[in-house]
Amino acid sequence: MKKILFIDDNTALREVTLEALQLEGFDALGAENGKQGILMAKEQIPDLILCDIMMPETDGYEVYKQLKSDSSTSLIPFIFLTALSERDDVRKGMNLGADDYVTKPIALSELLETIYTRLEKAGNIDNQLKSRMNELKDRIIHTLPHELLTPLNSIIGFAELLREEAGKLSRYEISEMASAIEVSGNRLQDSVNNYLNYVVASSRNEPRGEVSTLNNTSDRMREISTHVAEKYKRANDLILSLDNASLMMEFDDFDFIIKELVDNAFKFSEPKSNVTVANSVRNCLMEIGITDNGVGFPLECMEDIGAFNQFNRKKMEQQGSGLGLITSMLIVQRYKGSVKITNNKFGSTVLITLPVAHNQR
Repeated sequence: MKKILFIDDNTALREVTLEALQLEGFDALGAENGKQGILMAKEQIPDLILCDIMMPETDGYEVYKQLKSDSSTSLIPFIFLTALSERDDVRKGMNLGADDYVTKPIALSELLETIYTRLEKAGNIDNQLKSRMNELKDRIIHTLPHELLTPLNSIIGFAELLREEAGKLSRYEISEMASAIEVSGNRLQDSVNNYLNYVVASSRNEPRGEVSTLNNTSDRMREISTHVAEKYKRANDLILSLDNASLMMEFDDFDFIIKELVDNAFKFSEPKSNVTVANSVRNCLMEIGITDNGVGFPLECMEDIGAFNQFNRKKMEQQGSGLGLITSMLIVQRYKGSVKITNNKFGSTVLITLPVAHNQR
């Protein structure tokens, strides 16, 4: 049984509409104002929301914005209700991104047709998402062995050479082999850590237990970014522009995101080109931007981006599976944030948006 939330401050209209929806076989819930509607949507997670635009205090636009900014409710089909004469309201609602609108006075046949159309479309989208997740799992199954075995084989191969030819090798050759073993070991460790983080990130939608306040975010970003730049021997390429702010976020999750995205920026850009890590705080949100001058992301494929998808392979042969990127996206979504990737002719920017801690709002 599909669950529909009807938000309207008109008591008579709300009761009549709820009764009609229930007779049609829906699990219909009613909210008498926008604030109550937001709470009910987050608690009940309906399959579709009907919401009046003109309501006191919290109007329909604000209800829409708050629910779309929350990952738990952002994909719920949202239909505005508006008076026939309020064409500007309709235009504004559709520009915000609403799925549809129904004019008052409500004609039951029109309302039901709109509901069924939107539910069918949402069902198709849900099936597509499930299909993509199945494809993702298949890629993990087929690609993970390669990601683990390639550096492992390198480690074993050089170790065997050292054991069998130690007496014939120069100190320089031994040093070179040891360096190769270290590089392969670090790559193997990164692959294992990325996989373990992905398993955790994809298996839960909420943080573990009580989340403490993460302070000194600018210091952490500076330390992590500098360490990554030094790993690539490109400390002079790093540009930092950081403001401090507090987040309600687990330390390990924040560190993983910054390390992974900064690492990608260096990995997919050439030496002597800049990588910029900057942040700012506005409207109770921290925005973190990581910009490089590399090969860029294929934006036409961004909707399908997932673990083990590699991009622009013809331009640059890459090590790594892309698992860290999708894991970072999942972690950000868990904290009600968002990730946006944009390209320009010189490279790409990953923009992370996260809510700041309550004491800074």
